Amino acid sequence: MMRNLLIVALGGGVGSALRYLIQETIHKQFDHITPYGTFVVNMMGCFLIGLFMGWVENEKYLTETTNLLLISGFCGGFTTFSTFAMQSDGLMLDHKPVQAIIYIGLSVMVGMALAYVGLKLGKS
Repeated sequence: MMRNLLIVALGGGVGSALRYLIQETIHKQFDHITPYGTFVVNMMGCFLIGLFMGWVENEKYLTETTNLLLISGFCGGFTTFSTFAMQSDGLMLDHKPVQAIIYIGLSVMVGMALAYVGLKLGKS
């Protein structure tokens, strides 16, 4: 258990640091307009978690250790949006479009609402 926790923490640390570097580089190129860097990182994370999950399903490349390092750790630290995208895709692939639409809609709407509430509370 402790070994797995350390592997996830290592991947998460690398993912978080890389997210910061990519976002800062893009922000400097686009006059500090926040969504561009975040969007790029989120889209990269979606691609990467899909790639890694595909490897898991095809039993290629990923052992339990690399699965923890890359999927739970790296992608988790890089962006949680990648997990959201993969779970949404999973619902669609499981032929549960209503649940997928509800999950996506609520995640976006509630997430934005909570971000707004948190922002307001943080400013008060």
